[in-house]
Amino acid sequence: MTLAEGWVELVQDAIHVPKSARLRLTRNGLTLVPVTYAHRATQRRIENQIEERLPGWVATSEFSVVPPREGYKPEPDATAIPRDLVETDKSDISEELLPFVVEVVSPESKNRDYNTKPSHYALRRIPAYLIVDVLAGRWTLLTRPEDGEYQHQESGVFGDQIKIPVADQTLVLDSSEFIRI
Repeated sequence: MTLAEGWVELVQDAIHVPKSARLRLTRNGLTLVPVTYAHRATQRRIENQIEERLPGWVATSEFSVVPPREGYKPEPDATAIPRDLVETDKSDISEELLPFVVEVVSPESKNRDYNTKPSHYALRRIPAYLIVDVLAGRWTLLTRPEDGEYQHQESGVFGDQIKIPVADQTLVLDSSEFIRI
């Protein structure tokens, strides 16, 4: 951990952030981000579907992906990890354990979710990255990471089923349950 990374973690721990917002570290510094009802409700509905439809796996959110790369630990909105690999005393999850990550788009995160995060997740070789755009009522699934880029893209509108490969299973999300702003 570099001095800068240590300082950022200290600041994040010291600042009280209301539940209606999140403190994000971006390349531009620390940013306080509002969380809309549509964002949180959609995130919760995705987590519920993961729990219901992916036997042996646990939905999780509110975590950092490790190890840091370029001083950055992404904090996806949702993912799943095998139930037997859950570490209840940790708030970080190794990139090697993640079969997919989900980002729910907010007005302030739209550019990062579509343009910056795909390369971050592909460099980590996370097999699938789902972007759920509550602003547009659309979703995009990126798969097959290679050389820091996803090689396959599939998109649709809220109402479609989204099929995400997870180990030897397929997680099918019903996007008609997602909320559009």
